Amino acid sequence: MFDQGFTLTQLRYFTEAARAGSMTEAARRLHVSQPALSSAINQLERDLGVRLFERVPRRGIRLTSAGRQFHLDAEGLLSHAEGVLERAGSFSQALSGTLRVGMYLPLAPFRAPSLLQAFARRHPNIAVELFEADHDRLVELLDSREIDVAIAYDMAPFEQHHTEALEVIPPHMIVAPEHPLAGADAPVSLTRFAADPLVLLDLPHTAHYYLNLYRSLGLTPEVRYRIQGFETVRGLVGRGFGVALLNQRIGHDLTYGGAEVRSVELEEDLPGLTLLLVRRRDEESQRVRAFTEVCHRIFSRPAPAPETAAGAREKATLLHN
Repeated sequence: MFDQGFTLTQLRYFTEAARAGSMTEAARRLHVSQPALSSAINQLERDLGVRLFERVPRRGIRLTSAGRQFHLDAEGLLSHAEGVLERAGSFSQALSGTLRVGMYLPLAPFRAPSLLQAFARRHPNIAVELFEADHDRLVELLDSREIDVAIAYDMAPFEQHHTEALEVIPPHMIVAPEHPLAGADAPVSLTRFAADPLVLLDLPHTAHYYLNLYRSLGLTPEVRYRIQGFETVRGLVGRGFGVALLNQRIGHDLTYGGAEVRSVELEEDLPGLTLLLVRRRDEESQRVRAFTEVCHRIFSRPAPAPETAAGAREKATLLHN
């Protein structure tokens, strides 16, 4: 039993130190002095009667078993307190504070810049922290309350969290310009690519999804390369090493290395990837609600038509002259 109650400031200092794994880094992020932060956390440990951190020489700090449990409780208390303060304030006033957004790593280059720009325009007083991670890490970050909301695909379930579908993205094939089907005017059956070597985007859950598209039609592709980089897949296809199934679309045909690829629509009604907005079931933050509203506005818009390689070069020439 402790003699006096802890403060929200102590909880904020503690949770930031737990996330940073360093008193020095936490103090920098919070814009306070390290002695002030250390003193607040030491007082919190005295009040609770437990050690929350272990000091690790030359590495920083790590949570004790008691600290890990208290960290979960502290994050929940802070989230609830922030929700109470937001609801107590006037809704006519601009929202402020920090919103921590997690995004599936391969998805982030396509969606994060435009989404954060739209959110910043609508809520300029909210600072957004962006965390890129794979699916399993996003679940961990939500569970530990290190992020407030996540955007990811539905390739694996978020069983303990609330999800909302934002968009369904169908698969398409990319091929080199010299491929016989590169100029197809109409959708093409996946079966016509069965003999082509496959450059497989091999990320957790992703490879299983793409291979199952083949299997659903009784096909077994020859996987020539298993690649974790989205743009590396495009580059290999552009150099004629095979074909690739993808969902997200680049706004032009050029690869980083200067080769070109062509997109081919598929004839079959193959299952697409559903883009999800994920948040904890007990999430009360008005900032998360504001972010949800912006997501629904952004993702309800049709995607721009892809540019041709010639159009991309012309645009680049105009921008640099």
